Amino acid sequence: MKKGIFYIPCYPKKTELHQIVEEIKESVIFCDKNNFKDSYFGEHLADKYEKITSSLSIISAVSTLTKKISLASLTTNLTFYHPSVLAAHLSLIDNLSKGRFVLGIGSGSNISDVESLDLIGEDNRYKMYEILSLTKKLLKSKSLVNLKSKNFNISTKKKGNKSLGLGFYNPLYKDRNNLEIVLPALNPNSNNVKTAAKNLWSIVISNFCSDDVVKNHIDSYLRHSPLKKKDALNKIKLARFIFVSNNKTKMDNLFKKESPYMGVLNTLHTKLKYYNRLDCFGDLKNLSTKSIAKKLFIYGDKKLVSIKIKSLVHEYGKIGSLVYTHVPNTGNKYFDQSLRLFSQCK
Repeated sequence: MKKGIFYIPCYPKKTELHQIVEEIKESVIFCDKNNFKDSYFGEHLADKYEKITSSLSIISAVSTLTKKISLASLTTNLTFYHPSVLAAHLSLIDNLSKGRFVLGIGSGSNISDVESLDLIGEDNRYKMYEILSLTKKLLKSKSLVNLKSKNFNISTKKKGNKSLGLGFYNPLYKDRNNLEIVLPALNPNSNNVKTAAKNLWSIVISNFCSDDVVKNHIDSYLRHSPLKKKDALNKIKLARFIFVSNNKTKMDNLFKKESPYMGVLNTLHTKLKYYNRLDCFGDLKNLSTKSIAKKLFIYGDKKLVSIKIKSLVHEYGKIGSLVYTHVPNTGNKYFDQSLRLFSQCK
């Protein structure tokens, strides 16, 4: 199974933003050199634990430091942008990365971010798809534009000038028309999964999803996709908390309070509970976070984790990639070597 990595990223509140950025840069460079297929970057506008405010900015930062790995936003909150601004940003990012950019779309999972933009009460899901449609048209446009939709009027015809090049949008890298779109999959019976499948888009199943919810997402995608099963499975990515250590005697440390894995799980579980979104945990949602971790995490030495990866293929089929959920470095080699060891798993 191909490998990916997901940078939520979730850190202790005291961690400085510049430290987080440097750690992510070093990590994605490592993943690129070790043949990871894809990388995903989250964003929140105002969050003391998840301080990366722009997936597009962090992708820009790593685009010239990497060569092969795809660089995906998960997500870019489209409703936070005007389509003209978004199209301009996406063109530049895709050209910086030489066509490796993948657009993950959302409308703001942190309701406090939505509130900060005075978007509570808006039909943000409709607006997200509206902005996506307009942005695609702008990226493909060859002349001055005049686009109208329910919420936007976009025109460069009055003040644009062909001879001066004014009012013309830049395209994606080498004018490509195969920009991959990704949607996150969390709660069971997800509309995101159905929409992605019907539109031949990809999904990333959340690292919080229990086995029963993962199966629900995969079954739903296969049921709604017009693709052959093999091709449809390739559009499905599965994010997991994964810990690899060759020190079997200390494996219980993974579930202690000091563990960076438990730190991330506890923080995000508390947020999801606050927003009443625990259904993604499926049949685990009423358990303690420690009990959830013991059932949800993939952990063990390289041999055992490799066996567990093969069992995922047997259970779900050959999906697009297994996505390693990034956790903060701690200065403790026991935890910090996990990604390196995972890269060696077969």
